[in-house]
Amino acid sequence: MMAVRMSFKCIARLALWVALTSAALGQQKSESQPNNGPPQQRPAENTAVRSYPGGEMAGSRVVRTRTESGGREVISESVEVPGASGRLETAKKTTTETVAVGSGAVRVQRDVFANGPQGPLTLIETSVADQQKFPDGTSRTTTNTWAPDSGGRLTQSSREVTETKSLGADVRQTQTTRYLPTINEPLMESERVLKTERRVRPDLVQTDSQRNIRDANGQWQTTETRNQEVRTVGRGEVVEEETVRIANSDGKLTVSEKTVTNRSTKNGSDQVVTESYSPYTPGLAQPGNALALTQRTRVTTTPTANGGSQTITETEAPDAAVLNGQVRVVARTVETVRQIRPDVWETRRQTFVLDGSGRLVLTTDDKEETKAR
Repeated sequence: MMAVRMSFKCIARLALWVALTSAALGQQKSESQPNNGPPQQRPAENTAVRSYPGGEMAGSRVVRTRTESGGREVISESVEVPGASGRLETAKKTTTETVAVGSGAVRVQRDVFANGPQGPLTLIETSVADQQKFPDGTSRTTTNTWAPDSGGRLTQSSREVTETKSLGADVRQTQTTRYLPTINEPLMESERVLKTERRVRPDLVQTDSQRNIRDANGQWQTTETRNQEVRTVGRGEVVEEETVRIANSDGKLTVSEKTVTNRSTKNGSDQVVTESYSPYTPGLAQPGNALALTQRTRVTTTPTANGGSQTITETEAPDAAVLNGQVRVVARTVETVRQIRPDVWETRRQTFVLDGSGRLVLTTDDKEETKAR
C-alpha cells in the first residue's frame, strides 16, 4: 500500500508513528481553556510532520481535520508519505462521521482508503457502529465491518457487540462478543470478553476480565485473564497493578506479564512510572516461572510558561547482550508544547535511541500544529 521504494522497515516505523501521533492528539488540553494548552477533544485541524535527522528516509506527514454542522461531525485523517517521485503523496485516508440518530443513539461510520492493486485511495474497509443508551443505564454498541473480497466487492468481515450494564451500586460489567465468518456460516460467534469492575472501597477498584475463544471443535476455551487493582495510597498518588495470565500448550493459565504503574504529583509535576515484569526476558536467567523486570518507563510532565508543558519519557531495559545485565536507559523522548499564535499550538517531539556505540542519538523529530478553529 505504500510507495514501492519504501522498505518494510520504513513502513513499520511509519505505522508506529501514525499510532503515536493519533494518541498524542488525544492527550492535548481542552479548548475551553485557551491559556492552558492546545484543544484536546475538538481541534479544528492538526498537522504532524516527521523528519529523520539521520537521513535514512524522507519525511512524512499526517493531516487531521474536523468539521461540525447540524449535529454531524466529520473527522478526516490523511497519511502522506514519499511517492515514487520523492514528493509526499496521500497513501492512506480515514474518514469518520458521527451523527445523532435519535434519543440516546449515535451512529459512527468509518471509511478507510489506501493505495493498492485496484488503484489509488481505494476503499479497503468500512465500519458502522450503532451506539445506544437505555433508560436503565445499560449501553450497547454494535459494530459491523466490511472489506472488499478478491473481486473488489464489499463483504462483511466481522461484527462486534459490546454491552455495559450495572450489577449494583459499585459493580459494572461489560461483555464484548465478536462474530467472524466461517465456511458454513456468514457470521459465527467466535470470541467473548467479559470484564467486571468493582469498587471495593473508596480507595480500591478491582477489574477482572476473561477472554474465551471457540476452538476447532466448537467448544469455548479460556485463553487469557487479566486482574487489575487500582489503589489510592496517598494524596496525589495512585498505584495500578495488573496481572495477565495466558493459556499454555496444555490449556493451563500461567502468569505471562505483570505491570505496576505509579502515578503521582509532586512540586507541580506529574510523574507516571510503569514497570513490566515477565518470566520470558532475553538476557536474564530466571528459575522456573519467576518474574523479572523487562522494562521501566518514566514519564514526567512539567508545566511551562503561557500554559505550555514539557514531557520527558525515559524507557529503561536490561542489557540483552549481557546475562543479567544492568537496567539502563535505552530510549528518551522529549515533548514540548507551546502556543505560537492565538488559537494555534505547536508540539515538538524528539526521540533518542541507543546507537551501536551505546549512545542516545536523535532518530526522529516530529512537529505538530493544532488549530482550535
